[in-house]
Amino acid sequence: MAITFTQDPDSALSEFQRNGFFIEPDLFSEDVCLRLIDAANDLPSARDGSLTPVMNPHRINPVFEAPMRNPALLRIMERILGGRVRGLQTQFFFGRPGTQGFTIHQDNFYVRSPHGAFGSAWLALTDVDPENGSLVVYPGSHREALLDVTPVEQPSTFGQDPNANCQEAKLPPGYNPLSVTARRGSVVLIHGHVAHSSHDNTSTNRFRHVLLMTYVREGVDYRTGFAAKREAFDVYDDAATG
Repeated sequence: MAITFTQDPDSALSEFQRNGFFIEPDLFSEDVCLRLIDAANDLPSARDGSLTPVMNPHRINPVFEAPMRNPALLRIMERILGGRVRGLQTQFFFGRPGTQGFTIHQDNFYVRSPHGAFGSAWLALTDVDPENGSLVVYPGSHREALLDVTPVEQPSTFGQDPNANCQEAKLPPGYNPLSVTARRGSVVLIHGHVAHSSHDNTSTNRFRHVLLMTYVREGVDYRTGFAAKREAFDVYDDAATG
């Protein structure tokens, strides 16, 4: 049986600390996932047809904040980040067919919190595999400091964040890419420094719906960001189950 935080949190934490990421399966029910996808149909980029990622949808509809309050997820994030946490940011990805994936990057490059104090929970709302745009992770790269980045040509922004592919982290040699397959309801836990990217969605009819939720350890500094406008918020009051 695979190790999970639910059944063996110490072993799961060791695996996360070794690789810089971890897949916690089936943390959210199918009903929760479908409810989030349905709510996304009222987000601005769904209404205008562009289906580009929506930054901080929890400020538009509290349904997108509810998963961050899931007690099981909060316990995991506390273990990963080393103490009580605050919510920092959400982002909804439609991942329509034809959408290009992200270039190699580290999430904390943008947030600038202390090493190990910031992390992401990437909730797969549909089954995700390389065909429809799964993550590509470089295990062990979270031990690196923040990497230098270099500008790259971005041939298309179809369905994608305009900033997704305009630069790329310069990863030292020796790290091997690993494609991450995740079932609906599973959460990919991502260390703030682990280098990762994503596949293009090459499918003909499979969206890659994902809700990204980021957390920061209470009391640490972070960068608010020009586009993200991050603002830490409480995730413990009226904790919801999912």
